Amino acid sequence: MKKYRFGFDIWGLALFFLIMIPNFIWFAIPAQHDILRGESITPIVDTIASITQVIMIICLCIFKNKERLCHNKWLIFDEK
Repeated sequence: MKKYRFGFDIWGLALFFLIMIPNFIWFAIPAQHDILRGESITPIVDTIASITQVIMIICLCIFKNKERLCHNKWLIFDEK
């Protein structure tokens, strides 16, 4: 945790939206017989999964690496 600091990272938010594009499409144009909108047989597992997803998004947006990263068109890597 020494390499990280707290702060808002716009790239973390952009990564979240990039990951969520299929979900936004599914929400806008749902399938006719969407089995994912029905009753769940594992509500506790679903709740735990939802909580960890929210924690992941929060971490993407608030933890920033103090060290400078090299940005390439295809790759992001550490300068070490």
